[in-house]
Amino acid sequence: MKLMIFKKNKYIKKLVALSILASCSSTSKIFIDSPDEYFSKDYPRDLQDIYSYNAFFFSDLEVIQQKIDNQKLSQSELRDLKLLKKNYQKILEKNKYQIKLNPYQENSEELIKLIYQFNLPISISWDSNISSVIPAELLLNKIEGFCSSVYDDSITSINQEISENHGSTLVIYSDKYASLAKKIISTKSKIFTINYDSSNFQDFASNILGINFSKDRFDKITNLNPNQTMNFSPRSRSDIKQIVMLLNPIEFKAMIPALRYHGGSKFKYINFISSLEDLNNSLQLLDYEDSHTPISFFLSNKIQNQGTISIENFLEYGVLSDWLLDQVLKQAAVQSATIYGATGIIFYSMNSCNRREIPLQKISSDLFST
Repeated sequence: MKLMIFKKNKYIKKLVALSILASCSSTSKIFIDSPDEYFSKDYPRDLQDIYSYNAFFFSDLEVIQQKIDNQKLSQSELRDLKLLKKNYQKILEKNKYQIKLNPYQENSEELIKLIYQFNLPISISWDSNISSVIPAELLLNKIEGFCSSVYDDSITSINQEISENHGSTLVIYSDKYASLAKKIISTKSKIFTINYDSSNFQDFASNILGINFSKDRFDKITNLNPNQTMNFSPRSRSDIKQIVMLLNPIEFKAMIPALRYHGGSKFKYINFISSLEDLNNSLQLLDYEDSHTPISFFLSNKIQNQGTISIENFLEYGVLSDWLLDQVLKQAAVQSATIYGATGIIFYSMNSCNRREIPLQKISSDLFST
């Protein structure tokens, strides 16, 4: 497994040592102290970074205060910034955080990397006698502190979209997502659900969009008068307005072009969040151009600002970050926060589970232009 590379070589050595210690000890305690100066000089941060709550520096308070001093803020903007500053003060002023993990926790190494990224004094107690606190299926299962899973929040985002539009919706799903396909509902449109059970994407798309039916009807007409020459342009079904796809990552890359070949821009194409899971870099998102995908503002802004970036295991890493942040906020006695995180907008409340919203965004070349 790759290790995060830091500017300081001693961090690499220390991280390796921590990983070895974690794997060899049944009950051990590790104190991670990440000094502010090792990060802030090399990674200049703006308000967008600060609202993501994925790293914490005392210099962030200065950035927030500069924005507060801006005379052009609305009342809601000023209120949000004051809450952001208050939360960061609580988080940064706490001199010690502690989490307990099983050394055989599947994602323990990634959590160590995240702790370095958070730049907070976090103490890890390793105990092989406790159960794993984080599920193996990070996207499918709900993690501690959250109301629902990333997959379920993605379904909610899709349901809100199709309920805002009139016209029937066609849902295409592969076997892995059969249970999730049943959760696609709309208050305004009829839902047609079809299991993808073919190895030929072109034939499958032609069948479900009614192209083959159109061809058969044309053949019957021409057979009535074989001597008459007729022009023919196959038509796709007219009752469908939106097509939702819940597929394995690799299937999206073939299904979307096949549907477009037969249906053109007639339909609104909506992808499940699994479409992001098998991408190595952000440029591959252009395979889904003009379709809509649940994707966080954090990721789209990062692509907008940096261009082509690596997004391999981005969602899984984001879920782990969500879990770690929940531990930090609770221990810092933060009452409420709005977080523009890697998996979506998270509405944190100390007295209830965290709610996540994943915006449905259109994928276009504009995403890569600054």
